[in-house]
Amino acid sequence: MQKSTISFTQWFKLIHGLKKRSKGIRESGAFLLTKLGSSRIDRIVFYDQFDKSVSDTGIIQFKGGYDFYIYLGENDLEVFADIHTHPTEATNQSWSDRSHPMIRTKGHIAIIAPEFADNLFLTPNDCSFYKYNGEYKWEKFPKSSLPLTLKIRKHGYNT
Repeated sequence: MQKSTISFTQWFKLIHGLKKRSKGIRESGAFLLTKLGSSRIDRIVFYDQFDKSVSDTGIIQFKGGYDFYIYLGENDLEVFADIHTHPTEATNQSWSDRSHPMIRTKGHIAIIAPEFADNLFLTPNDCSFYKYNGEYKWEKFPKSSLPLTLKIRKHGYNT
């Protein structure tokens, strides 16, 4: 199983960015990126950086894939996971989540954060993690074996 680490600083920026974009009324999301072959989250890219209309309907509808994949290639990056918010404390996958994976590759990880990420003190344990197994089948990670670990370090990462 693929595992990764994220600095506390990066995690805080991620949650703050989701909260800011959700504005308490709509879903927002981001990609957690690593350098090719690395297990450390190197960058966070919010969906609206590649698709300004991604949350206009209140739910995620990402149309910036082409430019996003060009960006990944130019920067030697790969997607570790995507994360998006839900309006309530429930972090179960919706029908839409299950039917529309952001990355349709077996092993891709999708993270769901509760309450539009309104709580800046959210940790990975407050979120739900799902692994895509192909053919619209998903597996939920138990809290005891989440694939993302917060690390407290002296130096932050690039954003």
